[in-house]
Amino acid sequence: MTSSGGSANGPVLNLGIIGLGGGASQMLPAFARHSRVRVTAAADIDQDQLDKFRTQYEGETFLSAEAICRSPSIDVVYIATPNQFHSEHALIALENKKHVYMEKPMTLTLEEADVMIQAAERNGMQLAVNVKHSFEPRIRKIREMVVSEELGKLRMLNYWYFNDWLYSPRTAEELTPELGGGVPWRQGPHQFDILRTIAGGLVRTVRATTGVWDETRPVPGCYSSFLEFENGVVATAVYSGYDHFNSRELTYRVDEGDAWPDPPVHAKARTALREAGSKEAEMAMKRDRRFGGSGRDPAGAAPGQRRPTPWILGGPLVASFDKGDVRLTPNGLMVYGEEEKWEIPLPSLPDGRDGIIDEVYQSVVNGRRPSNDGHWGKATLEVVLALFQSGKERREIQMSRQVPTQD
Repeated sequence: MTSSGGSANGPVLNLGIIGLGGGASQMLPAFARHSRVRVTAAADIDQDQLDKFRTQYEGETFLSAEAICRSPSIDVVYIATPNQFHSEHALIALENKKHVYMEKPMTLTLEEADVMIQAAERNGMQLAVNVKHSFEPRIRKIREMVVSEELGKLRMLNYWYFNDWLYSPRTAEELTPELGGGVPWRQGPHQFDILRTIAGGLVRTVRATTGVWDETRPVPGCYSSFLEFENGVVATAVYSGYDHFNSRELTYRVDEGDAWPDPPVHAKARTALREAGSKEAEMAMKRDRRFGGSGRDPAGAAPGQRRPTPWILGGPLVASFDKGDVRLTPNGLMVYGEEEKWEIPLPSLPDGRDGIIDEVYQSVVNGRRPSNDGHWGKATLEVVLALFQSGKERREIQMSRQVPTQD
């Protein structure tokens, strides 16, 4: 391992970013919070984005993945480029002896995932996937309850998510199925990774369907799925990005004092897209959501957002045990026991981004396999691919590449 600088608690890792889009904007505040990670470089094909980065972080800038990966001042490369480039950019970094921390999905095929895993092992580098929401305190606490069996055995999980994803500003890649566009590719990895983390990781079968309901946005905008795990736990995962109902209304319940500060407006994204009037205008709106744009504040939040808004709270997640049910709340977890209910308060910070960055840091410094390594990322990818296969063939799909949760 190479690193520069140091502190009383260990070496400082120098991190370079490939792709200054929305993903990088969300992760940069957490990188900045970590006392032993320093953002030192960025690569993008947009010089204006690089200029903004240099102004804020005073780091090196590059116009290609090859160039940044040759820099001797970088220990870890964070890959936040469009899905179709994940494999290519990861391989460039790994062959240049850089540890890789990458956005989900790790790639688009199981064969590419195997090549990436082999490259990491061959070069003695760590390969980790950014499944940050599985590191959220609420999710980790539910997993602790599963392991301790304080409410008996986990039996069932149900996770429903409805929002405006399909009608928010999208790039051409995000609206092209072959390039990993659409809700199953963009949102499925989050939802399935959370369910796998809680239930133990080993999905046995998947039965699902996806839907393309708007020919003007020709990618799957929804899915509905049923998962059975090897340990007998069953789960439903539902996601719709068609901008009708917003399931945040079920998570931020007014009657419990959890009202959202800015309630979702029905079909707001559809209306804004229609008023934009052209693909060029949509691209301008999308660009404004990249790093340094006015569509996000310096902390990576949407304009007007007055408190942390974890992705996991976009819809209800209920975990059912022998002796009770547990659901997510804005303040933590609500437990419904056999005789009473109580809330477990959990902090907003540190959040899942902080947890996963520390996981990557510890894996690089101590040389141990991260829980979110390439094998774990490939297992979640297998579930995403099963959505499409099951929907096309209208049958249950057996899994064969699953790995267990590391506790």
